[in-house]
Amino acid sequence: MAKNRKSVGSLIAEFEAAGKLTASEAQEFRDAPKWVIPFSDIASYLGGSVIFVGLVWIVVALMQDMSRATIDAALFVATGATAFLSFTLIKKGGRLNTLGESIAAVSTMTFAFAIGLLLDIFNMHDDYILLIASAVALIIGIGLSKRTTFVGTIIIVVATQPFMAAVISEFIPDTPVAPLLFAGSGSVLIWFSLRNIGLRFVARAAGAVSILIAAIAFSTWDSTMWQPLVGFAIVGLLFIFGANRMYLEVVALGGLGVTIITGILAGQLFDSPLAQGISVIGVGAVIVFTSIAISKKGSTVT
Repeated sequence: MAKNRKSVGSLIAEFEAAGKLTASEAQEFRDAPKWVIPFSDIASYLGGSVIFVGLVWIVVALMQDMSRATIDAALFVATGATAFLSFTLIKKGGRLNTLGESIAAVSTMTFAFAIGLLLDIFNMHDDYILLIASAVALIIGIGLSKRTTFVGTIIIVVATQPFMAAVISEFIPDTPVAPLLFAGSGSVLIWFSLRNIGLRFVARAAGAVSILIAAIAFSTWDSTMWQPLVGFAIVGLLFIFGANRMYLEVVALGGLGVTIITGILAGQLFDSPLAQGISVIGVGAVIVFTSIAISKKGSTVT
């Protein structure tokens, strides 16, 4: 459980005591905000959003007077134009990079819509349309993830769940295995967050949310005992992983999952609400005493 790890505050205090930092320098570190987003970046995000809304507005307006094939052609042209603009801005770097990445997100979404509309024109099944369009976006996101500071990760996170939903709807609908696929996609997102990508915490949090929902859905799918036990194991592993890596959002979601599924298990094991409450308290007590025992052996969570 993250042995020998220290908080930023304790490290600053140690460096100050050792003379590596002056008192004023140490105080500056303590007062420094954890997150700083320049106004130019905020404006770039807003600009990209406005461009996307404008494109959607144009498409809606054109749909009233143009054929679907013409609209699709216009979407592909818009994709090419925004992709070129995005590449040009990212290549210039600096403050234009953020705007370029925002436009890259717009270009990717426009391209996915264009692919989806093209497949719909050829009367492809809806699930296959969603599957292919989201797969295209995923491939683009993966390709951008190591070359951009945030847009690659955002695209991957947004496209992953529609892709999994299409897979489930087309190949394994209405089966208990379906939620486990979302647990799998969540695990992949968390694994991906361990790589050298931007906005790692976004991919990590999205993966943890996916695993949490999947575990709860699987636990309540049928009135059996083994499914909540599997769900409990899933969220338990999520909680342990988050605690070991010091990912607070994963710890919180894993802990929430443990709490909810403990209640589900208690409801299936006992008919008495009193017994159910006592059993939930018992599980919580075991977790608390286990954490105390581990902390006495030298592990710290900061």
